[in-house]
Amino acid sequence: MPRRDGGTKLRIGTQEKDHRRLPIPRRLASVGAEFVGTLIVTLGTVAPEALERGLGVQLGYAVQASCTGIATMIVIYALGEVSGAHTNPVITLAFALRGDFYWSRVPEYVAAQFAGAIAAGALVLAILHPGAAALHTSLMFGVWPAFWLEIVLTTLLVLVALSTANEARFIGPQVAFANGATTIFDRLIGLKVSSGSMNPARTLGPALLAGGSAGWWVFVWGPLCGCLIAVALTWILHGEPTADEERKSH
Repeated sequence: MPRRDGGTKLRIGTQEKDHRRLPIPRRLASVGAEFVGTLIVTLGTVAPEALERGLGVQLGYAVQASCTGIATMIVIYALGEVSGAHTNPVITLAFALRGDFYWSRVPEYVAAQFAGAIAAGALVLAILHPGAAALHTSLMFGVWPAFWLEIVLTTLLVLVALSTANEARFIGPQVAFANGATTIFDRLIGLKVSSGSMNPARTLGPALLAGGSAGWWVFVWGPLCGCLIAVALTWILHGEPTADEERKSH
């Protein structure tokens, strides 16, 4: 089982000292990468839904569900070495809970992610003009099935994200494929139930432009619960984080 030198408290304390020495350009680059990455991933979700629901273009279930996963792969390839390509508040939270990511940087990552998601929604409205209603998530079976499914799907997503970061044998292309494929898998299962969100920013950011979402709590508490379960499972399955996991988290 992998171990960390000096224990958890010493390691986190060292992280915070390193964070204070982090060059401003490097910090701005990582925040900018989270903004751009989340914009791309959200665009891969919202644009197909706007075309399908708002403009009547028949893309098909598989295409609509898969675009988010493809966008995730693109972002990991392009920006993974800049910011870790979280593009999701619960991924950022999971790495922080594991002791891999600076807690003091969590707010700026989450703010960048929500800003990127809102920008993606604005782009879709400005270019495609589908009507604001197309940015709302449809819960076809009600809020409770959506809530429980969000917990399950987010648990799987975060577990894969942490596991692929933890194991040194997973290198760039494999990490992108594993996380992108997991996103596609989850979206295919959850598209008609909860949209397979697993990402509060990606769902609620665009919805803010349409006046908010009545079932907003599903996309906050479902992913948060799934995140906590996944972090606990990662500790059980992989033990303490490795240096590789910390490096890949930011």
